[in-house]
Amino acid sequence: MSMQKPIKIYAKEHPEVMLKVTKGHFSSDRFHINYYIDMTSLKMRRKDAQEVAKAMVSRYVKRVNLENLAGNISLAGAEMQQMMASLATKTPIDTIICMDGCEVIGAYVAEELSNVGVTTLNSHHTSYIITPEFDSAGQMVVRDNIRPMLKDKHVLVVLATAMSGRTIAKSIRCINSYGGIIEGISVVFSAVDEIDGYPVNSVFDVTDLPDFRLSDPANCPDCQNGVKLDAIVNSYGYTVLD
Repeated sequence: MSMQKPIKIYAKEHPEVMLKVTKGHFSSDRFHINYYIDMTSLKMRRKDAQEVAKAMVSRYVKRVNLENLAGNISLAGAEMQQMMASLATKTPIDTIICMDGCEVIGAYVAEELSNVGVTTLNSHHTSYIITPEFDSAGQMVVRDNIRPMLKDKHVLVVLATAMSGRTIAKSIRCINSYGGIIEGISVVFSAVDEIDGYPVNSVFDVTDLPDFRLSDPANCPDCQNGVKLDAIVNSYGYTVLD
């Protein structure tokens, strides 16, 4: 068994966000990977999910630094935050589509966007948070009752991981076909920089795991070297193989 002890890595721009990773030989639904990336606490622990959401939202709100005005403006902390929010450059977000079990993170993303003054453009003046349905071919399915939450809405896609980007690419095409306006793709860990021309904004990426490897099972170096699989992994967790 090649599976090593878990280690912790911290986000470069947001050191309060920690990711637990385990090196080994793992099989997902389509690929073999040499790291199991544990998202459990980030997706299920309230404080961790909130910190991830803050990191994600920072990519869509350009805060204004008022330190140079400190000598001329005397404001209390709350007043200063309110002014910074009002002067920030914001991307409108109406609908947040949560994949890979990221509903808790998505809810906090909506809250953080509201806190920094990002307003929705829909008639209800509130965010929609959607967990998409997928068919057996991995294609996103949009039911009639969900379609109004996509048509002409500014959409943010939130995921745990983006490996090859194939599933996300299918989802992007589906969202576009139903009239959604994709404003961003936010991911906890990404092995790709863009998908179908859309930049992927990730909290962690392959620079945080320089030796990260994603392989087709038929060309997996570990398999070719006779290294047995340690576990089967998916968005829910892992199952160790005997």
